[in-house]
Amino acid sequence: MKARHSLVTGLIVAILISLAYSSIAFSPTQARLQDTLYGGKNPLNNIIILAIDDKSIQEIGRWPWDRDVYAKMLPILNGSKAIAIDVIFSEPQAEKDEQFARALTDAGNVILSVEYTGFEKTQQGMIGQAPLLPVPELKKAARSLGAINLITDPDGVVRAANTNLQESHPLLAETVALHLGVKTQKQDRRHINYIGPAQSYTTIPFSDVLNGRTKVDFTNKIVFIGATAPNLHDDHITPTGRIPGVEVQANLFQTILTRTSLNPMQGWIVVLLIFIEALLVSVLLVKLNTWAAGGITFITILAYLIVAVNLFNRGILPDLLFIPITGVTSYVANLVHLYLRERKERKYIHDAFSRYVAPEVVKELMKNPDKLKLGGERRQITIFFSDIRGFTTFSEALTPEKLVQLLNEYLTAMTNIIMDHGGVVDKYIGDAIMAFWGAPLDQPDHAERAANATIAMNKKLAEMQHKWEKEGYPKVEIGSGINTGPAVVGNMGSHQRFNYTVMGDTINLGSRLEGITKEYGVKTIVSETTRKELPKEFITRELDLVRVKGKKEPIRIYELFGKELTDKQKHIIKHWNAGLEKYRAKEFKKAIDDFAKAAHEGDKTSAIYIERCEHFMQEHPGKDWDCVWVMKTK
Repeated sequence: MKARHSLVTGLIVAILISLAYSSIAFSPTQARLQDTLYGGKNPLNNIIILAIDDKSIQEIGRWPWDRDVYAKMLPILNGSKAIAIDVIFSEPQAEKDEQFARALTDAGNVILSVEYTGFEKTQQGMIGQAPLLPVPELKKAARSLGAINLITDPDGVVRAANTNLQESHPLLAETVALHLGVKTQKQDRRHINYIGPAQSYTTIPFSDVLNGRTKVDFTNKIVFIGATAPNLHDDHITPTGRIPGVEVQANLFQTILTRTSLNPMQGWIVVLLIFIEALLVSVLLVKLNTWAAGGITFITILAYLIVAVNLFNRGILPDLLFIPITGVTSYVANLVHLYLRERKERKYIHDAFSRYVAPEVVKELMKNPDKLKLGGERRQITIFFSDIRGFTTFSEALTPEKLVQLLNEYLTAMTNIIMDHGGVVDKYIGDAIMAFWGAPLDQPDHAERAANATIAMNKKLAEMQHKWEKEGYPKVEIGSGINTGPAVVGNMGSHQRFNYTVMGDTINLGSRLEGITKEYGVKTIVSETTRKELPKEFITRELDLVRVKGKKEPIRIYELFGKELTDKQKHIIKHWNAGLEKYRAKEFKKAIDDFAKAAHEGDKTSAIYIERCEHFMQEHPGKDWDCVWVMKTK
């Protein structure tokens, strides 16, 4: 009994610490502990930094320098493999630009800098916007361009480089590596393996080289030119201290060149070690006395820290917080548990099978009776909502008996299609249907199943409309919304009565998408997350970038057509895409021409965009317009 309770305590500790590890609450603490591991490495002797320092500014003149200063420098560096200039040349300087451009052309190995003045947060990370580029003459003469933006962690420390700022302009250090023929592995976030504090590399004042006061041979060297003077404010906090931006680029370049980029320890390994440590301590307290178990626990933590240092030297960022804490917490929790009385186990609800659940749920619960309790689990699902358009007006035209007959026939047909595609019909809300895929059974293709079901439902509805038309019923039209994302799946309700259902923001958004189908005059709207999960055979068109009611972040929405297009639909999409591109470029008058061609073919969405364009021609949205359309209703 004691052993079982001790193991249970260890498991609880492991689960709680694993949850804490999966959150971002302790990320700054973890990062600061890992910072202690950086440094102590040798710089590459072929990397040289020409420092724009206080001495150089005093000798050459007030900053920023004229372009002829750099034009005079480049011939001196003849023979170097690459020259990276961490300075922005976005303002023209007439004849001096021509002189500098000639020097750039003669050198043939100079990478100039690009700086992004704004950023957009996307699912792929921070994407650079509005770049400051060198003047066209210099841009053309340069070997290539590289971005110099360094995005800090939340605590203000530059630990990694965001390499997906813009595919057209990689970071400066990466551009140098590419120029040298170094193949770089695609990474959205590349951890920089800093070699040490500032001036770890060979650093020479710019003015010393310009005025011939150095005997350094630049042959086959990689030269980084950038500001180190404190008054130029181009320094950053790093794990090894405050370092100029140009030296951060040099550290990143060495990391790429030597293939010593740091990779965080995989999450599943950390969680596994958390569980091993928690359960090991629990077993020790069962087998040994308190002091002996405590001593061995300390030894296991110390041994792990020694291994962690070795892992860092091998390019792995180890966990320095949660695994050591697990040993201490498991030890303390088990000690406390030794003095607590065992609590009575609560019985499972015996009458769970008397509740109404779908057949799929019953089957799953028969396999796993532990699920017969309140609560749920986090799963990746696809949610579906559909609703009959204008149902109130529609119902007023029929007697109650005919309305019930038609509604039952409609719901039966739609439900059968959902079930045939492996979905779970969660509930009926009047004429509306809520269904989901991906639970309780694992369905990796849940988004594809939902899309296929929706296409089949629209096709079936078209067949039923012919029948109902002959029987004198009004025409039935529906709108559908599909969204994919995480949700809590399980039994919700009270202890007396509960239902198997799904909850979360993913479901709320799915409902919003169904609601706005009528705003765009389409049958089915899918979210961007759903579209990404669909195979290429599914045809969609982007409708808008919207901010739905209750959501802060804008989302991209798409109309789902199916797997084949008619000639008419192809014609509509062609003009629609052209119109949307001009609309987002604020060319509203030109956009109307394309939208009008699509609207002429019966595309209601294009007609809506024509109204928008006419409105924006009267009241321009402004130069900072982000193309987001705010929905005022649900």
